[in-house]
Amino acid sequence: MPRRLSLLAVVIALFALASTAQAASIWTPIASGTNGTISSIVYQAPSRFWYATSGGRIAYWNGSGFTAATGVTPGENFVDLAFQPTSVPGGPGTSGLVGYGVTGNGHIWRSTNGGVSWTQLTAPSTRADCSSSPAIPETELNAVQWANGATVFLMGDDSTILRSTNATAGSPTFFEFNKVTTGTCAMQGESSTQDMTDATFLPANPSDALFVAQDFGRIYQSSNALSGSPTGANVATDTVNSFEGSPRIAQDPASPNRIWIVDHQPGDTGCGRLCLVLSTDEGHSSAAAKFPNDPNPVGGLYDISSQGGVEVTAGSGGEIFTSVDGTNFYNQPADGALATENWHAEAAFDAQHAAVGGENGALVVSAAAGTVPSPVGPPSPAPGPGPAPTPAKPSSGSKPVTIRTGGATIKVFKIVTVTGRSPRFIPVIVSSKKPRKFTVQVLALKGKRKALAGGHLTLRRKHGGHGTIRVKVPASVKPGSYDIAVRVMTLKGKRVGKLVKVKFRLK
Repeated sequence: MPRRLSLLAVVIALFALASTAQAASIWTPIASGTNGTISSIVYQAPSRFWYATSGGRIAYWNGSGFTAATGVTPGENFVDLAFQPTSVPGGPGTSGLVGYGVTGNGHIWRSTNGGVSWTQLTAPSTRADCSSSPAIPETELNAVQWANGATVFLMGDDSTILRSTNATAGSPTFFEFNKVTTGTCAMQGESSTQDMTDATFLPANPSDALFVAQDFGRIYQSSNALSGSPTGANVATDTVNSFEGSPRIAQDPASPNRIWIVDHQPGDTGCGRLCLVLSTDEGHSSAAAKFPNDPNPVGGLYDISSQGGVEVTAGSGGEIFTSVDGTNFYNQPADGALATENWHAEAAFDAQHAAVGGENGALVVSAAAGTVPSPVGPPSPAPGPGPAPTPAKPSSGSKPVTIRTGGATIKVFKIVTVTGRSPRFIPVIVSSKKPRKFTVQVLALKGKRKALAGGHLTLRRKHGGHGTIRVKVPASVKPGSYDIAVRVMTLKGKRVGKLVKVKFRLK
């Protein structure tokens, strides 16, 4: 493990050498004061630097190192952290500088003194879906973002988007932004619920917002996000090639049409090049990024920033990518043992300065994030004979078919690609407004029509829910055409609705 310098010495050195690329790595390790997993970073300036962990710790930069904040319940799984924009002056210990932290089980924490101490807020209420179901306390959150100095948004499962326009008040109030009408999610402009995982707001016009959902990085746009009656629409159904991660989104403040979405698979795995995509038209179309010095990116990415025309993202297997054009992303890992670190958080405050954090309290900073590694040539060939190995990627589906039956919604794909990839599974996405059991079978088109593979899922909550059935495909199932059959039942096993059967092609 490289020697970890005091943060004060690092900050002085980095600002002195901001324009000079280091000989080895552009990243310098610093002491975080924790051995937990850093799950979120806010790095707005050397004097405005915070992190949160998945084990219930929030820490702030005190001028010479990190100090643990007070008031936080140990064990809280923080998934995101956000402080007011830099237009609000002050740093840790400054009265009136407000920050929010959210956890995977729906807890909301707030600080009004720059992150020195925290208080848990009462969970706001939201509906289980966009129907007329009664409001219940929120229990699942994924992200928090400030739209301006007084307005904060919370994103969660089941289409939850909570907004507070008095986020700095003594007793902030939250309004359900999306599930406000009967039968249609207002901001989505559709009836199906989605797990919302992140959002971005234009500093010059915070009413113009983009939201991203877990299901293959779906993008929703609202032009009146601060209005009393918000509306919006789905502008992209597929960006990243993942439906079980937690997509994050970044937007170029100077060129708002440019956005980036990153994601990962459960268990720190990736989806290769399709875990980092870019769009030049606010998500209406997107393409995979390019990796000039990494022929086989893991792509298990957890966060992305765009500041001053430079993008930074980080994830599993030591990958830290930077870009100066938004298209070509260069892998610039840390040195030594940190070269293979599983990174879970990053943040940048300008075109050169950024921080990345991960497991075991690993934390690195850079004052040369805008440096392109030199020389930059074609990707090096893989060692040994033969071509470079194909990176492991998850199954992918296209040409989706959505069927509603038995009080449930079922999405299957007419083309599923698994050949030569790992893991091998067929995704079937289901949701319902009542508790339901689902069974899935893959059937041969001819012969005895026996089941070649199968899977099942039970949604036990009172108001149903949603999930993805991963039907494992054995090696004996070769590429070709098959039927996929989905049956809906009550929790007692009573069949409801019709048997759903769709012909699909396995590639």
